[in-house]
Amino acid sequence: MLTVHIVAGAFLLLFGIGALSFAKGKSKHRWSGNLFFLSLLIMAGTAAFFNGGATMALLTFYYGTTAWAVVLRKENSVGIFEVLSMCLIVYVSFSLFQFVLTANDIPQTFKVIFTIHASIAALSACLDLKMLLNGGLSGKHRIVRHTWRACFALLGAVMSFSSNTSDSWPDFIDSNALIYLMIGVLFYWLIRLLFTNRYNQLKHCIGSSILIKRLSEARRLMYAK
Repeated sequence: MLTVHIVAGAFLLLFGIGALSFAKGKSKHRWSGNLFFLSLLIMAGTAAFFNGGATMALLTFYYGTTAWAVVLRKENSVGIFEVLSMCLIVYVSFSLFQFVLTANDIPQTFKVIFTIHASIAALSACLDLKMLLNGGLSGKHRIVRHTWRACFALLGAVMSFSSNTSDSWPDFIDSNALIYLMIGVLFYWLIRLLFTNRYNQLKHCIGSSILIKRLSEARRLMYAK
């Protein structure tokens, strides 16, 4: 099980970097994103069997699935998936806060990390509720949801990789360098999408994948019958 987890994590990092590197909305980006999502499911699924890994596995699963699902769903629409995912992240946030408040045998650094994860999970639940009340997302905010959640799922994998390989890094390189880099990438894309015209360049690419076309065609045929 550990071997499968490590291999899936390695592919997740590889395809995550590919999705970030390739032109957004193009075929290579979509293939990388889909393979990233598949690797994430395997990695999170195997992590759930490790001692104490279920909550963090659910957290990664949540960010990955909600990032993937938002580009499959039409603008300004929600469904049962969004309701269930919001319930999941509320549970995860509560579990993490409870762990931080009750655990007495972990270092303060880890308490801070888990508190940050719990707080961002709570923020995600609030954003999910707002989206449900508004009947969905459209425009740049839909792409921002996809981007930051995919990046956050990748950040979780990077943090795991860095913590498990910290003893192998050369002394002149900070073992947290990849974490800082990933956080920088996350904020870079958030700023670029929210405050520049980058979305206008993407809106004719995102949401026109072959997968989405097939799903839309299947839905149309189902209703036609």
